[in-house]
Amino acid sequence: MTVGRPQHLPFTGDGSRLRMGLRPLREEDWLEIDEDLDLFVAHKQRMLSERPADVVAVVADSDGSVHSASVELLECLAGHLVRWHSSTHVPAGDGIAVGSRGDVVPVTPSALAAAGLHPIDAAGRLTQEDWTIQVRRPDGWILAAASVCCPTRWVLAEKLGRPMADVHRPVAGYTEQLESAVDRFFDRITPEEPRWRLNWNLTDSTDLYQPGGKYRDEPDAGLTADVVADRVWLRVERQTLRRLPRSGAVVFGIRIHSDPLGVLADRPDVLARLAATIRSLPPGTLSHKSMGAFAPAVLSWIDGTVAGRQPGNR
Repeated sequence: MTVGRPQHLPFTGDGSRLRMGLRPLREEDWLEIDEDLDLFVAHKQRMLSERPADVVAVVADSDGSVHSASVELLECLAGHLVRWHSSTHVPAGDGIAVGSRGDVVPVTPSALAAAGLHPIDAAGRLTQEDWTIQVRRPDGWILAAASVCCPTRWVLAEKLGRPMADVHRPVAGYTEQLESAVDRFFDRITPEEPRWRLNWNLTDSTDLYQPGGKYRDEPDAGLTADVVADRVWLRVERQTLRRLPRSGAVVFGIRIHSDPLGVLADRPDVLARLAATIRSLPPGTLSHKSMGAFAPAVLSWIDGTVAGRQPGNR
């Protein structure tokens, strides 16, 4: 991916508690389309060709409600892209041509049927975002359909059809700190008030597809402070949530940003917040984020970099 200034810096200096951190989302800001669009499109096409069952999934849908919600999402995306991103998404017959490659993604029911695509699959092909659709069932909101080609340490097959509590249960502290708030939010969000939030991790890979890697508790012997700047990546998820007006389903968009920590070397204020956040993470969160593998070297590098930027040390 293109390396530059990180667009999102979600750490506050306090990682001791989980927070939803929801913010109002303007319609024109729903999607983030940038110079890496073609890279994401190519990655998704490769994943959908090589391992489709790992990246697209839909629950049993006897009444067709999940399919209807997926159609509604696709319609919303198509209209939004043509209005707000017309330089990269151009109407082409029964589809939309995406990026400089101009690959046409079908968006009408007849075109989808001819291509043999589920609408959630087509939705994922249109954008850099991955998508999940949540629907209300007697046991709560469940993950009912998804196109996820860029997961960060989770496996779609393990989450499909599960209530939100089960989807998030591996996250340390979720049950005590967020479960009831998330359930209330899903019940109350309106189509007129979409929201967005950020999540972050540190990784040692630039791969967009990273389903594994949780619970690495032992320090990586090959990861030392002198290589952190180039070998550890800040991976941020920009997550959007909105209710679809017809179906009432809640749509979750996940947009990945990834930058080497070295691009923050001239931002001692940001690095200091990151270090404070890491140091305040509870043990369960440290393990879930695999900070045991990264934290010693990362903190050593940050401390040295911040000290070197202090007046009198430059």
